Amino acid sequence: MHHHLPPPGDFGLLFLASLLGGAHCAGMCGPYVAICSARLGGSTAAGRALLRGLFLGGRVAAYVAIGALAGAFGEIIQAVSGRGGVSGLLSVVAGIFAILFALSTAGLFPAPERLLAAAGLDRLVRSGAREAFHAPPYFSAALLGGLQGLLPCALVYGAASRAAASASAASGALTMLVFGLGTVPAILIFAVGGRALAPLLRLRKAAALFLGAVGVLLLLRGLAGFGLLAHSTLW
Repeated sequence: MHHHLPPPGDFGLLFLASLLGGAHCAGMCGPYVAICSARLGGSTAAGRALLRGLFLGGRVAAYVAIGALAGAFGEIIQAVSGRGGVSGLLSVVAGIFAILFALSTAGLFPAPERLLAAAGLDRLVRSGAREAFHAPPYFSAALLGGLQGLLPCALVYGAASRAAASASAASGALTMLVFGLGTVPAILIFAVGGRALAPLLRLRKAAALFLGAVGVLLLLRGLAGFGLLAHSTLW
């Protein structure tokens, strides 16, 4: 049987990781967000608020899509490993990756996103952004936000590991929705006034700690799936 971690537990940890780590994400994507904010200024306060809302909505939607894909992939892995009698494999692998991404977020492990950046993913996103600027304003705002959600980020990949461990496209999407909503305040603060974000950058290691805790729970759940530990209310 595949055991899901209780949402009040691991979802809460994931939300805290994204809430505290959102400032780091905003800092990493700062130039992109700054350019988008300048281009999508709007002529009125209401117009600016709507454009920012669409930008944030597009960003969260990208995370939800990532979660759905990760969950669907995890479902395939879970089905294959379950038939092979190793039902805990998915959680163990997801837990290891979440811990590694947490260490990377804390600056204690080489950033995996550099590999994707070197492969051209960030250039591809920025190229898409240049095209998105030519779209109608409201559509452009949502599209630009969605593209930002695709920029390489260890914190995002750690959350995607948890989404994959859910072994369900719907659960994976929900996982990344929780994560995405946690990042909204920091991105909004940066868009409105970047200086207020500076003190929050110190919370990066706290975010890594919460993401690491999710990874540990996944690892323990996987070990329980192998019969090496007893299942508990936490895993």
